[in-house]
Amino acid sequence: MNKLKKNINIRIIGLYIVVILISSLVLAQIINIQYFNEEISTSSQPRYFSVKAPRGNIIADDGSLLAISMPLYDVRLDMSVMKEDLFYNEVKHLAISLNNLFKDNSAEYYERFLLDAKERKSNKYILLRNKVTHNELNALKRMPILKLGQNRGGLIAEERPNRENPFGLLAQRTIGRLRAVNPVGIERAYNQTLSGIEGKHLKRKIQKGVWVPQDSEGNILPKPGDNVITTLNIDMQDVAEKALERSLIQNNADWGCVVMMEVETGEVKVIANLRKDTNNQVSEWFNYAMAEHVAPGSTFKLASIIAGIEDNVFKLTDTINVKGGKVKYYDRIMLDSDHNYNKITIHKAFVISSNVGISSIINQHYKRNPSAYIDRIYQMGLSESLDLELPFPDNLKMPIPNQGSWSGVTLPWMSNGYEMQLTPIHMLTFYNAVANKGKMISPIFVSKIVRDGVIIDQKYTSVITSSICSKSTINKVIPLLIDVVDKGTARNIRTDKYKIAGKTGTTVLNYTKRKNDEKKKYQASFIGFFPAESPKYSCIVVISNPKKDNVYGGSVAAPVFRELSDKVYALDMDLHKSVQVKKIKNMTLPDIKKGVFSDVSIVLDELNIKDNEASGGFSNSIKAFQIDFNEEYIINDLEQGRIPDLTGINLQDAIYLLENYGLIVKPIGHGSVRNQSIKKGMMFKRGTIIKLTLS
Repeated sequence: MNKLKKNINIRIIGLYIVVILISSLVLAQIINIQYFNEEISTSSQPRYFSVKAPRGNIIADDGSLLAISMPLYDVRLDMSVMKEDLFYNEVKHLAISLNNLFKDNSAEYYERFLLDAKERKSNKYILLRNKVTHNELNALKRMPILKLGQNRGGLIAEERPNRENPFGLLAQRTIGRLRAVNPVGIERAYNQTLSGIEGKHLKRKIQKGVWVPQDSEGNILPKPGDNVITTLNIDMQDVAEKALERSLIQNNADWGCVVMMEVETGEVKVIANLRKDTNNQVSEWFNYAMAEHVAPGSTFKLASIIAGIEDNVFKLTDTINVKGGKVKYYDRIMLDSDHNYNKITIHKAFVISSNVGISSIINQHYKRNPSAYIDRIYQMGLSESLDLELPFPDNLKMPIPNQGSWSGVTLPWMSNGYEMQLTPIHMLTFYNAVANKGKMISPIFVSKIVRDGVIIDQKYTSVITSSICSKSTINKVIPLLIDVVDKGTARNIRTDKYKIAGKTGTTVLNYTKRKNDEKKKYQASFIGFFPAESPKYSCIVVISNPKKDNVYGGSVAAPVFRELSDKVYALDMDLHKSVQVKKIKNMTLPDIKKGVFSDVSIVLDELNIKDNEASGGFSNSIKAFQIDFNEEYIINDLEQGRIPDLTGINLQDAIYLLENYGLIVKPIGHGSVRNQSIKKGMMFKRGTIIKLTLS
């Protein structure tokens, strides 16, 4: 008995211990969930997922879409919710509809696919198709079975982010892409603006790694990002890219870029960056305009001329000896393009782009004090990097006197645009300042931010320096730039329609690192503005390493500038002089063709020509017109069966009058009646044919 009692006690104690352990585990789990916010581990527990907001659009200056979020969908099917009798009755019709929509597989294929999916055990999340467009999704929602929705028709559509560029590669590098590694362009610079606010959506886990969206009052729709309105002009951009592409192929060049901006605002209207591969395929690969730091070459000579004029060390009319285009500085020889000039003016030296001439005057006046020259370069904004809204690497290089690699040859070579590294857009900003009467402004790519059609942020012109030099110096150098186009190295792009001011550049890229047997590599460039007398646009064209016979800026880069400037001049009516309308007194009204007087009166009224205002021949002309062609006289003849005089009457009026009285008109030619087959006064009857010769 005691033994039995003892066994019962042991069992009771063991049971208590088990209960205590289980209770402790439950209590520990409750505490863990309550205080440590750990989710209950269950395969069916729903939870909220974040939903990315549609990105805002990137838009051109005329409203054209440059980048837009066009949602795509991954479409799956939950076969388990489809009632069997409905499914098997409608599956064939659904298969035909899928074939008609996607046209990638036969109706038989889709029918077999749906039947197999229905018979699977794990048939709650079957992939139908990835990257379905919004229109395709709407079509799916109208199909048999699927039109019943997710809970009965099994249609599950999951939106996926998708960014499209409607104009393809146009300005692609500047518009940019947002990606995990090395995002670029406006997409990166304005990422926060474009991103919007994320939403949330409830999903339920149906199997490992598979979450199905659920309807819930707690679902929050995402808020789209704001739209970014750029300064880019699609028409100008298209012309620039096509002209640049042709130049790269024709000259077998490595890469090229074109940038055009408005002189007063700094708004960048065009920025094209193209690279050509060995198969003559051209694409946007790198933002050369903003990120390629190279020696600008002869386009920098303008800065040297401005420095000398500002310091009053020379005048453009001063004479220099260019020594036939060859001079030696220490152990290095500087050469010009072929010419036989000796003594010429500084003006002439600039127009023919003489390296010897420009280096001579700068070396002569600044050799003992190179810092004075460098100070002028700093004042012109060429020694500090631009503060641009788009990200770009900063590798600007400008020599400092008596520091680093400075030597006796640095100053003369620097005066011609060597010994330094500047970007094309930096050089354009400098020339734009000259066109803008000395005011240097920063290039801008975005004009405004728009939310729901309302401007929430307006971008304004940013001034870098109010004056790079005196206005008198600006007035002296602009004629130099005009003469470069009219008489100098860019005379091949001269036009009578408008004046172009600019400077050519031909840089030897490997002038210091070239081996004895290595060919020279050139960079051709042209920077200018137009119309020269009242500049509205400035533009730079750079073509790197052209390998054909022509390597000079005037023959390789300048034609691209001219093609673009011609297009812009044709498009922009503000560039054309308005027609001066003068009131002419004592003017005689020109001859008027005979016709219905009421019609002529309408025309004269539109032209603001009135009989009571006329002097000279107005009244007589109109009265003569009325007498020669008054419907009463014509009709009077026709009613009496006589042919009237039809000379000078337009065909429309002649047919109307004659056919009303039964005549058949056979016109010959176009215009008004010159001769008629039946003379005036001759009798006629219905059905008579009359031939009218027109002129």
